[in-house]
Amino acid sequence: MASPLSNLMINQLNVEKYEKLLPHFILNSLEVGQLVFRPHEIIRHVYFPVSAIISMQIDTSDGFSADIVLVGKEGMVGSGVMGGNQNFSRAQVKFSGLAYKLPVDIFQSELGHDSAFLKIWMAATRQMILQIAMPTVCSSRHSNEQQVIRWILNTLDKTQGQVLQITHQEMADILGIRRESVTMTASKLSQEGLIETSRGQMQVLDRPQLQARACECYKAMNPVAMQ
Repeated sequence: MASPLSNLMINQLNVEKYEKLLPHFILNSLEVGQLVFRPHEIIRHVYFPVSAIISMQIDTSDGFSADIVLVGKEGMVGSGVMGGNQNFSRAQVKFSGLAYKLPVDIFQSELGHDSAFLKIWMAATRQMILQIAMPTVCSSRHSNEQQVIRWILNTLDKTQGQVLQITHQEMADILGIRRESVTMTASKLSQEGLIETSRGQMQVLDRPQLQARACECYKAMNPVAMQ
């Protein structure tokens, strides 16, 4: 079973801090589509994914929910509680998996009294902001193939394993490109032996070669992965 240390934020804590927080972590199994937070809901726990991926979303007036950013094992969901205990966006599970939750009062107390913990949170928050901004640059500067590769790699960095449960239409909706473009790219990458696709599933077979094809946006967002 994955421990809280599988989350990269928690993994950076010193031993003393980790042992202090460990009794308060609660393991949760999250399913696709499950709501973690509703807009304007009072937050009682923050979540640290270890294999699940949670989408932060904004609801529009026509009933549509648009993804802002995906959060996986590199970060946490509920960071906005530093400005209060109210959540202003929707948090919904995008990929099934595990996450540890921590009572928000304990999280706020530790963050307020531990400068090292605060620095870890600030670094994760900066990375989240970068991930929100970078797709706009990528969509205006790079090909559909490069955008698909960036999204595959960036999403895999947020979970465990090399398989994503997603359809071509879902990926097209996330990237804002035509489904046919996703299908053509997936077919090309499959023929080259980099990925394998089946209905509703995509598996990476040769990650080093896929990373070699990635655009500068992925490299800027994930400098450690490129080393």
